[in-house]
Amino acid sequence: MYAHELEHPYLNGSASYPPPDPTVGGGLMSTLSLLYPRGPVDVGAKLHKLPQDGTVPGMPGWQWLHTPGHTPGHISLWREADRTVIAGDAFITTRQESAYAMAVQTPELHGPPTYYTTNWGNARGSVEMLASLEPILAITGHGSAMRGDEMNRALHELADNFDQVAVPATGKYVNIPADEMKGGEYRKT
Repeated sequence: MYAHELEHPYLNGSASYPPPDPTVGGGLMSTLSLLYPRGPVDVGAKLHKLPQDGTVPGMPGWQWLHTPGHTPGHISLWREADRTVIAGDAFITTRQESAYAMAVQTPELHGPPTYYTTNWGNARGSVEMLASLEPILAITGHGSAMRGDEMNRALHELADNFDQVAVPATGKYVNIPADEMKGGEYRKT
């Protein structure tokens, strides 16, 4: 298993992910987020750092891109040859907070899942960087794949208006990212 070095504490048993924020998103999935597992997880000797040069072991032609925000070590995968991005949760194509939207799966671009995004400034920068690549196909961690000019316009609109359309008006991590909290709710285990 390859992961960005900033994700290693969550995968080597030394830290739990920060608690979710069920107050944002306004849907059943947000409310239930307190019940979701957040670790710590230890995958043991199977965990390796991604190569510094951006290559992806076993995936020729792909490169990994650090796209933090949803988590500190979140990455996306990019293949220049056909302009494909696997965005993970940097942005998604369904309103993840809504159980109805998840069931219907009507493709529409959204920022990362609000209840599990712990650094909104980084999330904005990640979406802006991915939009600048001008992808033709986007595959995300939640929702259906999207392609073409309509997807690209929607991604640029998301990047250009991120604070208005993706960032919650209030919430635990809106003003203070989880990794900057001192003496608060988030502590490494």
